[in-house]
Amino acid sequence: MIRPFILLALRRPRLWPALVSAAWAFRSRGWYRKAPFLPLPSKPYMRWRLETAYGDPDAVPPTDEIERFVTWSAEMRRRMRPPGPVPIWVKILLIAALVGVVAWVNLRAGELAGLREAVAAAGYWGLLGVSIVSGFSLVAIPVAFFYPLLMESGFAPVPTLATIALGMTLGDLLGYLIGDATRELAHDRLAGLRARAEALHARHRFLPLGLMFLYAAFVPFSNELLVIPLAFMRYSLIGVMTAVLCGNVVFSTMVAFGVSWAVGPGG
Repeated sequence: MIRPFILLALRRPRLWPALVSAAWAFRSRGWYRKAPFLPLPSKPYMRWRLETAYGDPDAVPPTDEIERFVTWSAEMRRRMRPPGPVPIWVKILLIAALVGVVAWVNLRAGELAGLREAVAAAGYWGLLGVSIVSGFSLVAIPVAFFYPLLMESGFAPVPTLATIALGMTLGDLLGYLIGDATRELAHDRLAGLRARAEALHARHRFLPLGLMFLYAAFVPFSNELLVIPLAFMRYSLIGVMTAVLCGNVVFSTMVAFGVSWAVGPGG
């Protein structure tokens, strides 16, 4: 039964990877507990496949059909395989590129007249919109990193920081609404999880809100990672958003003045 595959492997060495892949994909359960201790398909399974394909469990498939099958199945498994994690060196390069872009824009802000004019034309409403996107997105660069550029474009410090913090908080509000909607939809499937979340809320009413403030103020990751669970746990909208707003004010101020100190206002 295995002989046609062995002969094909001897005649077509280039098919070895596909043949090994097929053998592993169709291996029998517990193959390591019984002789010959190889990850091969079981005889009943092979007989069933031959009977469904040729009407005879003892049929010997032609070599060309075996070749087409193992090649096709290997290609299908390759396409269905989920993408692997992004290599660490790619992440490092992306972070370095983002840092480079931010530094270049801020250092050259005084020379980029067209960019300054575009930023000034957008005004505080444009800054608010960008801040909302930055607040809700999981990967966006915080707008406060471009504080020197904003200063060079004619923005005032206090209104700028207030607008950025408000916009980020409005973005986080979308995350809260998502968490609240998830809780409302979780009547049956997530009833147990919902009950445990509400019990946790009853035991700890204020500690998570304090942690939310500290997270928003000092952790450079998306606030939705905490906002959505807090909404699911039925923490009040006012309490969560107050903690987020205060944290966003601290975070934006620290980032803005940190970048200004590093590159100098306007470069």
